[in-house]
Amino acid sequence: MAIDYAGARYAPRGELIEAHDDAFRQIGQAGTWWTGSERRAMVHEARNALGCALCRRRADALSPNDIEGEHDAVTTLPRAAIDVIHRIVTDPGRLTRAWFEHIRSKGLEATHYVELVSVVATSVIIDTLHRALDVEVPALPVAIAGEPSRVRQEDLIDEGAWVPISRRSDASPTATGLPADPNIRRAMSMVASAPALFFRAFMPHYRLRGLDFAISQGQAEFVASRVSALNQCFY
Repeated sequence: MAIDYAGARYAPRGELIEAHDDAFRQIGQAGTWWTGSERRAMVHEARNALGCALCRRRADALSPNDIEGEHDAVTTLPRAAIDVIHRIVTDPGRLTRAWFEHIRSKGLEATHYVELVSVVATSVIIDTLHRALDVEVPALPVAIAGEPSRVRQEDLIDEGAWVPISRRSDASPTATGLPADPNIRRAMSMVASAPALFFRAFMPHYRLRGLDFAISQGQAEFVASRVSALNQCFY
């Protein structure tokens, strides 16, 4: 097991450790549009973004678009991909559609963007928990040789999102009253492997029913909302 949270004062549940280990291994495998080596590099670049001088200057600026320069990159990923990674990690609350269209004009296809978002978001989930528990982040995932599947999803629609998304499921709402097909999954549905990877790492962290925690459901919702606000996650 590559991830075990050994040495953590408060050890996560076994279900969560297993999910993180599985998701981290998946990152090292070829995806739909990126190779395993490229996906591994995304994790490396995401960690590096935390110390990027350009990102710090942009974070302090009234508008990040006012600050020009080059990122302190440590990988050979395309420049557009590096900018996406750094912005997601350091300043996600100020991403705009105009920025996204600019990234597209630099040659980053929407399909590649969606998969990249999934890999980076998944790695951030795992690394953030390590840091919160004062445990060293794991070594980069092992890159496994292989070619991307390049399978394109069909029956996508334009519903005003930045990228085409899947049609809304006709399934009945879940017991919590939420849609059976949540928008966060639909947002990544342009690449089938993208939501699968993200939710593999994410789901053990949060449930809407049956929490096996010392705090109540209402208290858990309050903590989640407050943390989301502090992290500029306005979803």
